[in-house]
Amino acid sequence: MPSIPCWLNPTDTWNCLRASKLWPKTPGRITASSIKIPCLPRTGSGTRPGPVWMRVRRQPSLASRKGFSTMKRDNPYLFLVPAVAFVALAELVPAVYTIYLGFMKWDIITPPQWVGFANYFRVFSTPELLNALKNTVLWVVGTLMLPVGLALIIATLLDSIECKTIFKAIFFIPSTLSPTVAAIFWRRVLASQQGSLNAIIAALGFAPISFLTEPQINTFVMIGVWTWQFFGLNLILFLVGLETIPTELREAARIDGANAWQMFSRVTVPLLRPITLVVIANAAINSVRMFDIPWVMIQGGPGRTSETLAISLYRESFLLFRMGLGSAIAVVISLFALALSLRYLLAIRQERR
Repeated sequence: MPSIPCWLNPTDTWNCLRASKLWPKTPGRITASSIKIPCLPRTGSGTRPGPVWMRVRRQPSLASRKGFSTMKRDNPYLFLVPAVAFVALAELVPAVYTIYLGFMKWDIITPPQWVGFANYFRVFSTPELLNALKNTVLWVVGTLMLPVGLALIIATLLDSIECKTIFKAIFFIPSTLSPTVAAIFWRRVLASQQGSLNAIIAALGFAPISFLTEPQINTFVMIGVWTWQFFGLNLILFLVGLETIPTELREAARIDGANAWQMFSRVTVPLLRPITLVVIANAAINSVRMFDIPWVMIQGGPGRTSETLAISLYRESFLLFRMGLGSAIAVVISLFALALSLRYLLAIRQERR
């Protein structure tokens, strides 16, 4: 490789390089890297110690960079390959395997046996699983009526209040907790023997109430806990939507003689439809896969009376080791969530029209 002796001085180094045959004929900048030239450091005493090597490399020219731009323009989908591969490995493969196990009888120890749709028939015929399906539907209806409906009404009332920021902060605090923390907190408050609420009821001279062990009311109590936690988040979303409604429309409705109910039903609710669809879809999908609160509070009890489909999935798969039946329940939950998502997308499409 050709070399140039020069002093370790920036000006001398580049001048020597320009004078040599190492200087490139094609456009491009010279940066430190691959062409080795010996440079002798200049010292005050005039001595010249051994050479110090410096590498010089020419950066890629415009012509070489043009090839990358052409590939990016002609084959843009190549850049999606890593993301698509990751999604396929992380989600698609487990989903396909779950569907496959739904047609099998497998207890992890013995080899899987093909049983066809027997697991799906059991989902809709076993009393415990039918009860879990009923509770799941109850959760969907309850979360739509309480956390969503109540948040819409309270947001409308707070919209005209000057100090609504304080209420927003107070109502939003429970939303910062995880469902597990909220369930542990309310389990201690609502406990039959040592619960804080029953202690107050007993102090007032009334008999304690079995909030968590009474099958007729425990699901409604847990829906109330869910409402307490996520009511504030829905309230914030509705208040944001109310701020986007033009004041001219409200003033025009007042001039036309509309009362409070007419303004709410004919002005506020229609204009809040996009936000309402988002809140409803989020609440419905979360309620279909509800697990945390009923499991942490009472493990789906007493017995299996308050189980949801998600709890049944966990119990059948990882406690009773009926992997085929658990996979069938997982497919049913996914189909319910998919149906709700498609309904939401259709509503959004109609809204845009």
